[in-house]
Amino acid sequence: MKSVVATLILILVSSAWAQDGKKPSEPESLSIFYYLDSSGQLVPLESQVIRLRHKYHALGFAGGTTVYLVNGEKSPVRLQTESKLEFVVRLEAKVDPLEAVQFYHFNRENNSRVMPIVDFDPLGRPTVATFRLATIDFNAEKYGASSFKVVPVQALAPGEYCLIVSDPNQLPEKMPGFCFGVDGGKGTP
Repeated sequence: MKSVVATLILILVSSAWAQDGKKPSEPESLSIFYYLDSSGQLVPLESQVIRLRHKYHALGFAGGTTVYLVNGEKSPVRLQTESKLEFVVRLEAKVDPLEAVQFYHFNRENNSRVMPIVDFDPLGRPTVATFRLATIDFNAEKYGASSFKVVPVQALAPGEYCLIVSDPNQLPEKMPGFCFGVDGGKGTP
């Protein structure tokens, strides 16, 4: 009798899951980030080329700073701080999102967005790695059959952000990035 009751419960639960459980929408292409809105729809982020640039201090006699640079001072994709911010990306098989995804905060500067990576001395030797100050901690979990959901650990402050898929041990001259801005509330940039 107990096994019959247990079987009936399993059948009812599995049929409820089958009716209620919709298959989540997933990105069709690899390494392209989307914002996952509250209705479960994937919203495209701003696609940008992120370039590596060297900014010299006192014509290089005082060293300089290597930065990632994005054209435009502000992303056209705007999210609110009150929103639960979740992003979805499809990665190649067996790629760990915690190693391949970089999530950065960018500063507005001279009609562009910049993120300092490293300071260097007049001889070009690295002195201070500054990218860690702009790195956003996140959790990643499986989403659907072949994607991952990336969720910031803490609420994002108002500002400009980019998500990147790359090898964190390399600094390519340019790479694709997916950017968005966070606004502070109703009408507050």
